[in-house]
Amino acid sequence: MGLPVTVNIKVQSAVFIDRDGVINKKMPEGDYVKDWSEFSFLPGVFEGLRILKDKGFLLIVVTNQRCIARGIITEEKLKEIHKLMINEMEKNRTGVNAIYHCPHENNEKCDCRKPEPGMILRAANDFMSKGIQIDMEKSYMIGDSEKDILAGKAVKLRTILIGETSDHADGLKRSLLDAAKSITGLGGKNDN
Repeated sequence: MGLPVTVNIKVQSAVFIDRDGVINKKMPEGDYVKDWSEFSFLPGVFEGLRILKDKGFLLIVVTNQRCIARGIITEEKLKEIHKLMINEMEKNRTGVNAIYHCPHENNEKCDCRKPEPGMILRAANDFMSKGIQIDMEKSYMIGDSEKDILAGKAVKLRTILIGETSDHADGLKRSLLDAAKSITGLGGKNDN
């Protein structure tokens, strides 16, 4: 009989972050970021990410990208945009730990397209395989739509909507920076 295997699992909180409308300027309804030249960081994003990272949160982007299912951009083009996004974050002394995207159309009935929590659950499983358990009850979802909020609520995350009104969010903030300040106890402007 062999010796028992000791598994060291680190428990950590995370902030799941929607991309369009939270990290970068959202394109007009029906349009998508198709090229890096269309990607524009919102004010305060780098500082907000640094505040959260400095407080020990895992930072995980979860983004619906049905433009792939519609044939508007390819998986490769999305990876290129995300690589350039990460490069800019690193130039500004911050970054994210992982990026998950749903490439499916609304009618495909996948489990990853928000408001379904599939991307969040996949991230939790991936980090668990690396010895990190995400403490969902001490983690957050920051998004700019009710779909984001409902995905977070489905797995018991605390939720913050970047916007003016919500039927489901735990909090309303003006920006990722304000949300980061609120999460970490540094204050932050509240819309309500």
